[in-house]
Order: sequence, then structure tokens, then C-alpha cells
Amino acid sequence: MNRYRQFSLPAALLLPILGLGLIWILTDRESDQGTVWDVPIAGYDPRDLLRGHYVQFRYDWPVLEADTVPTWSGSGTSLCIIGSPPKITSVSVRMKANADLLSAADCDSIVKVNPWSEEGGNGLIRDRIYVPQTAAGVYQAKLRDSKLQGIVRIRVNNDGFITPLSLDFQSRDPETPDPEDAE
Repeated sequence: MNRYRQFSLPAALLLPILGLGLIWILTDRESDQGTVWDVPIAGYDPRDLLRGHYVQFRYDWPVLEADTVPTWSGSGTSLCIIGSPPKITSVSVRMKANADLLSAADCDSIVKVNPWSEEGGNGLIRDRIYVPQTAAGVYQAKLRDSKLQGIVRIRVNNDGFITPLSLDFQSRDPETPDPEDAE
């Protein structure tokens, strides 16, 4: 019996470490899964000195229906994205009351309310993305240029939550008004 005791303590200590390692591997693998979309953004705040170098923004979803996205996380709202990734054709708002109408057959991606959104609300309206300090000036100039449209590449994971991946810019369609001018 003493012979096995010398192995039981190291095994008992090693088991939680192996468990944590397995959880880390599975989480890392899952974080790379999902559908990638390009979403126009508006309402930039290029520098938030209290939280580091982040660009805070509002998603400018191409919503074709006259629906609005409720701002509170208890709303049970989901977004139905239709398109060919990464290009979004349309987005419709689905409320919890008609969630049975929301199916994978109707949507190319389903985005759910994120109760852990860092920007408050539900994670469907506002978000933020880190920009390196060395590139902050370049991003700031591009964000102020009314001829450029900010585009955030997001990943909608298998749970339906959004993860912003990168920020890019493209020429704004001259016929499309600047959303900042409309406010």
C-alpha cells in the first residue's frame, strides 16, 4: 500500500493541471471556429485613455426591415445575418417572442445577445477593438476621413456571440451619406 501512496500525491496534483490544459486547448480551438463577416461601423471614439488604445464603435448593420435592436441585454433579441461570408446581404432583428421562427435554414449566421459584453448593453449595437499604440495615429486619421467607411471583421462563434477581429477601411459609396452627418 505504501508503494502506491508515493504515486497518488503526484497524480492528484497532476490531474487538475491536465484538466485545465484540456479546457484551454478546447477553448482555443473553439475560438477559431465560426463564421467571419465584415460589418460597417459608425460612431467612432478612437481614443479612450482610461481603457487603453481601443476604437469604440457602433455596428452599422445593414438592416433591411424597419426593426430596431433593443439596447438592453434581457431583450432576448437575435440578429439573423444573410449573405455569403464575409459579405452581409441583409440583417433582420428577431425577438424572443418569435424565436421559433429563427432557424439555421433562414439565416447564414445567428447572432445572440451577449450578456458579458464589455461595452454594456447587449453586444449587438456597440463594441470595441484594440489598436496598437504604434498604429493609433493612422487609425485616428482614417476614422476622421469622411470618404472612408470603417469595416470591422467579426467572427460569430458557434454559440452566436460576436468577436471583433480586425479593423479595416474602404472607400465610402459617394451616394451613401456619412452616418455622422445624419446625427
